Amino acid sequence: MNDEHPVTEEVTCLVVGAGIAGLMAARELRRKGVEVIILDKSRGVGGRMATRRFAGGVFDHGTQYFAPSSPWFQTRIAEWLDDGIAREWFRVRSFEMDPRFLSASRYCGSPVMTAIPKQLAGDIDVRTSERASTLSRVEDSWALTTDSGSRYIARSVILTAPVPQSLALIDSIGIELSGEQREVLENIEYEPCLTMLGVCEGAPELPDGGVLEFERGNLRRIMDNAAKGVSPVPALTVHAMGDFSRKHFDDTEDEILASMKEETETVVGTSIREAQLHRWRYSQVVQPHHAPMLVIDSDRPLIVAGDGFGVNGVEGAARSGMQAALAVMRQLV
Repeated sequence: MNDEHPVTEEVTCLVVGAGIAGLMAARELRRKGVEVIILDKSRGVGGRMATRRFAGGVFDHGTQYFAPSSPWFQTRIAEWLDDGIAREWFRVRSFEMDPRFLSASRYCGSPVMTAIPKQLAGDIDVRTSERASTLSRVEDSWALTTDSGSRYIARSVILTAPVPQSLALIDSIGIELSGEQREVLENIEYEPCLTMLGVCEGAPELPDGGVLEFERGNLRRIMDNAAKGVSPVPALTVHAMGDFSRKHFDDTEDEILASMKEETETVVGTSIREAQLHRWRYSQVVQPHHAPMLVIDSDRPLIVAGDGFGVNGVEGAARSGMQAALAVMRQLV
């Protein structure tokens, strides 16, 4: 592509990020007849609703499950169940029930977590391996360029990437955020998560359901994807605690895997014959903003949304994306 004369595409709404928030926003806009394009820097859709395969194992290695805390999300889950892209994984006992949730059931994608975002993407125009690099004003619209040199003109933009990445893109405009807007965005806090994926020599010694969670130490969770019904062979997803992940995030892969592997093998009673590492820099939101989104510019809609807003987790991201789409529609009508 000629960088001096990049091809420019015009679209009504441009969504940055093909996680659950961006996909829900785009689907609602498409349903209302709005032309929309999604850009995502990754090779596939889903964000942290992620699945990986290697050495005969299949791993859900990001978000593990979700549950409804509102009738709205309960309805979405029922739709996914009917479509065959979600299933119940396990139920918590009544005395362990978090009062925020409406159901003891915990759900996951079927057959794997990425089944949900892949179906949501459907016939939406999603451009993967497209990292947004700059954003600027052009008359009554926005111009966005990507690292590949593509250029888009959009009447509205919804940013659903992790908030620090969205804020960096906003700052590239030179737009003056209000003090309150900047405070909201800078106060949304994430913690990283180092994740080991390991194919086991034998069946791991884990509780029924194949999940063991820890309240302290270096490891947060060990999950057997075979017991979950995802992998044909024993395949562990091991999430490290936030403190361990922050401290060792930039260590070499060999150093991190050696530490996590040793501790995991002690717990599960079998050896790990092959392992890979994934570094989630923006894993879990520890300080979300109470509102479902943040409108930066209402005249030519520029909205920041995602799992940093409202209820945490899959439900929060889904609701945030939906609310962002509705806000765009109000301005476009």
